[in-house]
Amino acid sequence: MFTPPTSKSIRVTVPVTPEVLALFQRLSKAAGQSVGRAMGQWLEETRDGLEPMIDILEQHRKAPQKAIQSLQLYAGTLSDLTGDLFDKVKHMDEGAPQLASAVASAERTVKTLAKGGLTPPSSNTGGKGRKTANKSMGAKK
Repeated sequence: MFTPPTSKSIRVTVPVTPEVLALFQRLSKAAGQSVGRAMGQWLEETRDGLEPMIDILEQHRKAPQKAIQSLQLYAGTLSDLTGDLFDKVKHMDEGAPQLASAVASAERTVKTLAKGGLTPPSSNTGGKGRKTANKSMGAKK
């Protein structure tokens, strides 16, 4: 298969949990490619969802309440789309092991969304919280 040339890839360091690494190791083994290439390809294939999320986060900085409503609408839409997918999958060949695996994975995703998997951060700064409380300006160290 001929793949047309694309812009040069840039290597980055991405911290992930051991569980995420294990999933991408499985994916890379199944696809017959390196872990880095599997991650890069997955990111490339899912980038269409990135721009709407960026827009929502940028709106969040300007109007937090409106952004929360947008995220809730987005999560509801995802849930509806996943439900429609389940309905279609139920009418497929029940004996296919790939189908059973896909259904189980999709059901876990829906349950995660239903439990608040797309909850926005508690602060509107987008930054990390502090591990220790701020010391008052007059306090001794």
